[in-house]
Amino acid sequence: MEIKYLKYFQAVAAYGSINQAAKVMYVSQPHLSHIIKEVEEEAGFELFQRTKQGCVLTKNGKEYLKHCEVILKEIENLKKLTNEIQADKSIMSISMTKFSHTAECFNRVCCRYWDLEHYSYRLNEDSTMNVIEDVINGSSNVGVIHFASHDESMMQKLFEDKELEYRPLAMFLPYVCISSDHKLLDGNRSINITELKNYGFVRYLGQFEDFIYHITTENLHLDLNDSSRIVYVNDRAEQMNLISTGGFYTIGISAFSDQNSLYGVVSVPLMNCSEQILFGIITKRNTKLTEVEQEFINEVTESYHKLQMRENQTIGSSLAAD
Repeated sequence: MEIKYLKYFQAVAAYGSINQAAKVMYVSQPHLSHIIKEVEEEAGFELFQRTKQGCVLTKNGKEYLKHCEVILKEIENLKKLTNEIQADKSIMSISMTKFSHTAECFNRVCCRYWDLEHYSYRLNEDSTMNVIEDVINGSSNVGVIHFASHDESMMQKLFEDKELEYRPLAMFLPYVCISSDHKLLDGNRSINITELKNYGFVRYLGQFEDFIYHITTENLHLDLNDSSRIVYVNDRAEQMNLISTGGFYTIGISAFSDQNSLYGVVSVPLMNCSEQILFGIITKRNTKLTEVEQEFINEVTESYHKLQMRENQTIGSSLAAD
């Protein structure tokens, strides 16, 4: 069981309501209901009695909560101990949403310090909300996230409520990732989402609320989680290899370095999409970053700014051609 699930369980117990806990934890009510059900299934007994007024802990649920609180407290103690022991090392602790553009920045920084005598560098890839949680609880000092442009106000409120510093990086249009020799590319500079209905949608496990799986183009809104053909993966290379066969696709942003040469996969703009994807860096307010973590921030900032300039040039060229 994932540790964060225990935190969700603890929140429902504290508020006596899945709906209220979902608001506080910034997840949807259906998503939190699914998590609680999964925790109960793993426990092997009901943790809550559902009533019209909300959720009341069962007798077993109360005992379960006591143990959860001990576990969560010990996790915090372990983090403190780890930080104390590693105080004399070069430290970099990063969480990011699953985009190769960010991972490449992490790799470049690591390579600059490969010959140091002591270092501890950590990269965790997860959903936006889990990356935010990592930064809040101190599991990571730096987070790189993305979210939909229409959610910007809500996210800014979240950052303020959780005392996080947010640094915007760039804003991109959604792209379709498909094989470089895909027949849909024949003379087309963009792809209509409806053209992909006969192809398999490749997506990462979890992350059901990720914006890139809920696409709105013109007057059409599609939840790709409901696609009839879906392949779930947890590995970027596996995703790219599937897409390269021509029978699959995914949604992302413009191509990362060597994407085509390594995998035979290209990124093509999604036709008539008014929504955009915002990328940014989050850190906990007043957190002292290490020198190498600050270098990572500088690397990501420069990389995404260059990517933004490249996309702006591409869009400008397309408009001129039209």
